[in-house]
Amino acid sequence: MLQESLKCFDGLSKFAIRRAALLISLVIASPVFAQTASEITPESFTPPLQRLDGALALSRQSGGQAPAGLENIGITISAVDLTDPLPQMADANDAFVERLTRGRIPASELFDATSDLEAAYAEAGFVLTRVVLPQQTVRDGGRIRVVVVNGYIEAIDTQNLPPEVQKRVERLTQGLINRRGLTRTELERQLLLSGDVPGTALRSGLTAGSAPGSTVIGLDAEYQRVTGFAGFGNPTGPELGRLNLELGGELNSALGQGETFYGRISGNYKGFFSGDPRSRILAAGVVYPVGRSGTYVNIEATSSDTTPDEVPATRSDFDRLSLRLIHPLTRGRQLNVTGQLAVDMQKDDQSLLGGAQVYEDQLTILRAGVSLTYLHMDQAFSSASLFLSRGLDALGARTLADVGAGTPLSRAGADAIFTKLSGSLSHRRALSERIGLAVFGRFQSSFGDPLLTSEQFSLIGSQEVSTMDSGTLRGDGGWVLRSEVSTSYPISVAGRNFQISPYLFAGAGQAILENPTVLEQARTKAVFYGIGMDLFSNTNSLFRSSSLRIEYGRGERDDGIPDENRFSISGSVRF
Repeated sequence: MLQESLKCFDGLSKFAIRRAALLISLVIASPVFAQTASEITPESFTPPLQRLDGALALSRQSGGQAPAGLENIGITISAVDLTDPLPQMADANDAFVERLTRGRIPASELFDATSDLEAAYAEAGFVLTRVVLPQQTVRDGGRIRVVVVNGYIEAIDTQNLPPEVQKRVERLTQGLINRRGLTRTELERQLLLSGDVPGTALRSGLTAGSAPGSTVIGLDAEYQRVTGFAGFGNPTGPELGRLNLELGGELNSALGQGETFYGRISGNYKGFFSGDPRSRILAAGVVYPVGRSGTYVNIEATSSDTTPDEVPATRSDFDRLSLRLIHPLTRGRQLNVTGQLAVDMQKDDQSLLGGAQVYEDQLTILRAGVSLTYLHMDQAFSSASLFLSRGLDALGARTLADVGAGTPLSRAGADAIFTKLSGSLSHRRALSERIGLAVFGRFQSSFGDPLLTSEQFSLIGSQEVSTMDSGTLRGDGGWVLRSEVSTSYPISVAGRNFQISPYLFAGAGQAILENPTVLEQARTKAVFYGIGMDLFSNTNSLFRSSSLRIEYGRGERDDGIPDENRFSISGSVRF
């Protein structure tokens, strides 16, 4: 009897093991079981490090004005004594001399040519240089003396700056003082970097100094020690709860070093404070400046958990520790190029609720990339980025060779050692006074290799495929392209001013899976289209704003998953 019972128990144990193995294999292989913690976690929570607005005020009159009546007096100049010209401006200097010595000219042209030469210097970037026609007696057929004053910054007035940011701004700008031959590019870079100090909206102006050719920069700023935002949206499916709430805040320059500490909380309210939340993302970090060149070090920790309402019941956890070095290679009003080097240490695992572990990934990833923004002369705006990521067998990474008979990795054939290339682009422009066009695109290549779940490419996003639930269309590589055509006009509601912007959108994309299972499709194509509306508040503050986006659209795909019509709404208030 005992022997029969043992046989029965042994049979049940083998059945339970086989059943658990089957469930695990289904969870890993099936695209239906979506929205794990890593799949809904953004790549970074770092606050924007650059302000892409602002202006440099040049409040000095350029050149001298010709006295009235000189245009009626002719004069011949035999030679021009041009004192201290910049050798970089040789062509403009020669053209100036040739203009004044070409023959009989109106006497007023002496002043006009001097002003034009100063403008040429400014156009070449030497905005502090002055071309002066000193007082002298000029005889017909004689010589004329013109002096090029190599301008410089005499002082930078920071007394109107808040004490929390004054030290950092002075450190960024002190290298400008008493530098001869300072160009517009060098001047703009340091002033714009000063305006990038967290919590600061900087205003600057140039006025004449006490000595010939000298300039004083006056700085003023609006400062806010604490900034933050609150928002809501419905990006996820019913498994993770339709309503997603988020809250974030920044503590800006509290130490007086130009640093910012930040935190982010988001997720569904169901079970948010429990051990098995429906969805929850927590992130905290610090951005700290290094030196006077605009370099920042960013340290960020992220913890994300999901317990989808689906069968079989699972729980997933994603933890990431990031160290990033960010440097502005070019900083200007028109062109900005930023380089970034980062190391991410990630742990991603999923388990059957109260049961066996489905998969466990541990990765160490080195990332290097560059991003740029460009403001066109017609006020169109373009941006692009390109990042190369390499998985390393270091700092606790769990490679395919380490798995053995233990818990598998999240995807069959994938490894913690990998290489991928990802990029993005966007372009916005006005087609007419009322009509605007926006184009967004992203891509990723895994160079033919499968990737672990946390490194896969998702096509879902508010500026990409917005007609499907987050995490439901992804691959090892792929691409997505979206375009929007919008109009915009002001409205007033209850005495408050808003900008309303209805739009039409359409796009397409493709998710590529390497080494797909029998339940997966190697290439999944999708198209999407719909209508929407943006609503923006018009405030007088650079720190306060609010927005609302409402959208209805349809997404169609060719992998057998039903097409869907989706209503999306999201909003945020920044304070």
